[in-house]
Amino acid sequence: MIGPDLKISCLLRLRPRQWLLLRACVLPVCTLLLTVLPVAAVEAAASPKIDPLRESAAQVALQLPAPVIGVARAGDDLFSVGPHGLILRSSDSGKSWEQIPSPVASDLVQVRFRDAQHGWIVGHDSVLLHTSDGGLSWTVQLDGRSLLKLLREVYGQRAASGDLVGQDMLQEISLAMGTSATADVLAAPLLDVLFDDSGLGFVVGAFGMILRSTDDGATWEPWIERTDNDRRMHLYALAEYQGNFFVSGEQGVFMHLDQQSQHFVMVPTPYTGTFFGVRAFSDLLLVHGLRGNLFVSRNQGHDWQKIKTGLKTSLVSALEQGDQLIVVSQSGEMVSLDRRTLQVSRLQAANAGEVYAASATDKPGRLVVTRFSGAKVVEIARAE
Repeated sequence: MIGPDLKISCLLRLRPRQWLLLRACVLPVCTLLLTVLPVAAVEAAASPKIDPLRESAAQVALQLPAPVIGVARAGDDLFSVGPHGLILRSSDSGKSWEQIPSPVASDLVQVRFRDAQHGWIVGHDSVLLHTSDGGLSWTVQLDGRSLLKLLREVYGQRAASGDLVGQDMLQEISLAMGTSATADVLAAPLLDVLFDDSGLGFVVGAFGMILRSTDDGATWEPWIERTDNDRRMHLYALAEYQGNFFVSGEQGVFMHLDQQSQHFVMVPTPYTGTFFGVRAFSDLLLVHGLRGNLFVSRNQGHDWQKIKTGLKTSLVSALEQGDQLIVVSQSGEMVSLDRRTLQVSRLQAANAGEVYAASATDKPGRLVVTRFSGAKVVEIARAE
């Protein structure tokens, strides 16, 4: 469905959801679709139906390759997540991994830590997990059932008072549930989550899903209609700097939070393709996406400069290394971008095959990338 965006497309292949395939023609399907979907279909037919929201993740044999999609650093530790509720932890910079108990068996796609103790994981079936003990234990803050109940309550109350927006939102929810594989589960994947130090944060996902929390995710408020995203494009990534929040998404969607109106407003960019990532700094705003496209702004999105990366595949991560940003592509190729001069230097490829995401480690000059065959440590070395 989404093709190069592996955070959603690879997991659609592992656990297909009929209503998530409605826009199958949006982008080309990547190669893994052809290899994984038949296997998943056979497994699904051969095994009894389970409820991934009420089943904890099964133990996996870590001596065998385990697909992982998202990865993040928490203090000196690394965490990666993947299909069927898989959560892994490494305390040796990615050399070895141990499985951490997960309360769900839904496919997980992204993990984020605000600091060494507080982190969040998002995934399919509208799953949002939270930890406050450095990732040793995880609890459910949202899932497809609680989110569906929340949406119906909030927009139902507005509709009952005659609010037209509430009525429209109820119709959208009804349409989505009409194609859901499970009658009481809103199955849209959540794709990113981000909190600032005050406990204010957002979670975003497929079909324009966005919610706001002011208490580290204990409670949520839907903000779907508070965006310049009437077409309900998928929202892939979040960034924040000193209270300024940004969202990037499908088909050129790029928005920032207007503090006065409390509304995410569209920021024009030179590109109409999909943005899979966004980074925000005091002196630099960066968005990246399909076909090696990378754009930067020095004035919060008023003017943009295209950076010629020389990369042809989708850009999956942009990581800080001092004054440099290490940009990693889906094919495992890497470049460094000097944040001051915007000069690009080519680095040796990761030689890791298809890459889904990357994270810095506690070792300078060393990254961890996620792949279908598991996480891999790669060295940052300048190409000759």
